[in-house]
Amino acid sequence: MNELAQTFIKYSESVSNKNLLLSFDEFSGTLGKQNFDYVSLKTDALPEKIITAGKEGIGDALVEADFAIAETGSVVIESTDERLRKATCLAERLHVAVPASKIVPSLEDVADFLEEKSSNPASFTAFITGASRTADIERVLTIGVHGPCEMTVYIITDR
Repeated sequence: MNELAQTFIKYSESVSNKNLLLSFDEFSGTLGKQNFDYVSLKTDALPEKIITAGKEGIGDALVEADFAIAETGSVVIESTDERLRKATCLAERLHVAVPASKIVPSLEDVADFLEEKSSNPASFTAFITGASRTADIERVLTIGVHGPCEMTVYIITDR
């Protein structure tokens, strides 16, 4: 495992994310056994599965990140597609796949990507570090109010 992946995992785990380092074949085999309500991948590991979120919401969503930032343990997801944006916010359990080659040291390393994407007025880019957390005035922590309750990151070693 390279140093960037180690750093990413360290910070991602610090906010209670699960992280798995898998080959592409392991990733494909593992995910074929799970039933996702929403799938949006740029790779061909699983067929795209688009759903409309009903009253019951979305249980498990699987999406592919554009980048992962090592120094924060965050994933970067450009979601101009409204369905993708909803899935990353409404899923109870968010599963994110990111190729190891897309892990960058710092936020500055995605500046060109952000500049390119922001030229489209409909563009929306999210930085997701982990499960949604909020607290009330009495400091009572609640998880999952403004996003997923759990997050799993699959770091896929390049072919």
